[in-house]
Amino acid sequence: MSHAPSPSPVRVGILGVGAIGLSLARSFAAHPETVVTALHDRDASRADAAVRETGGRWFDDPRALLDAVDLVYVAVPPAAHHDLVLSALRAGRHVLCEKPLAVNLAEATEMLEAARAAGVVHAMQLPLPYQAGVRVFAEQVRSGTLGDLRHAEVTMVFPEWPRAWQRNPWIATRAQGGPVRECTPHLFQVVEDVLGPVTRLRADVTFPSDPEHCEQSAVGVLELASGVRVAVNVLTDVRRPEDVSLTVYGSAGTARLGHWRTPMFAADDGPLQPLPVSEDGGVNLVSELVKAVRGEAAFLLDFSVGARLQQLQDAWEASAERGARIETPYATAPSSIH
Repeated sequence: MSHAPSPSPVRVGILGVGAIGLSLARSFAAHPETVVTALHDRDASRADAAVRETGGRWFDDPRALLDAVDLVYVAVPPAAHHDLVLSALRAGRHVLCEKPLAVNLAEATEMLEAARAAGVVHAMQLPLPYQAGVRVFAEQVRSGTLGDLRHAEVTMVFPEWPRAWQRNPWIATRAQGGPVRECTPHLFQVVEDVLGPVTRLRADVTFPSDPEHCEQSAVGVLELASGVRVAVNVLTDVRRPEDVSLTVYGSAGTARLGHWRTPMFAADDGPLQPLPVSEDGGVNLVSELVKAVRGEAAFLLDFSVGARLQQLQDAWEASAERGARIETPYATAPSSIH
């Protein structure tokens, strides 16, 4: 009896092997259907260490590695996303990009349009929707057990910024970094997915005296099409443990996504209790990318989601600068690949 040959592994190139880039590079190296064939990082010693761990060849020029890969994972600082992603798309390569997709909506829109024109797989590295706990939280909110939804809160407290594991030259800069740009896209995506679109927002941001340094705190309100308001509170450099959560209040109960990924629920006025999470309840991002590259049905958040989150980021910054409420109609309706 003959068997069809197994498909060749998807060849992956990694652009940027900092803390986040290296973590996903390890996932690609460990997956049976992907192989890391090329890496680039401006820090040659860091790139060399990554090559020894994940395999592949180090390229000094990030564009030179495109001939050696099928899919590119872009994990460099945000200001470099636009040019590198467009280069990969022009070469016909599939692209996975870290958030934020770009540094402004104009760039993000150009990248989305180029990806669609290229006819390749394009996806955002937004891990929360793939995690089992987040999916349980979303199901709880959608189940109706909360009753009429009344209010929601996004809380982000960091004892220091940048965090100890993520120190690099750009993460604390006003131009590219900061907790709002770096972390709120994760929960804003969950908010829109679970609670519906943001139609307008207002934000106020506090900066330190150093004009190059990112924000120290921010407060804002997201107004949803449903009428629900989401209060947003971001605070850094306080003597408290890190706390990143999304809480949804209803007339009959409360649901919380605590510490990034832990789902909890309280009926009526009872205490919040952890919800059961199945070990196999999540979705593997690398497996979904492989499916999409091979033309199979897959779950991925594409560049339209990245462009939408960039629109919200631009609106947040405009609101803080002008002291005004900003309308946020969809510039490009976000979608996912199924």
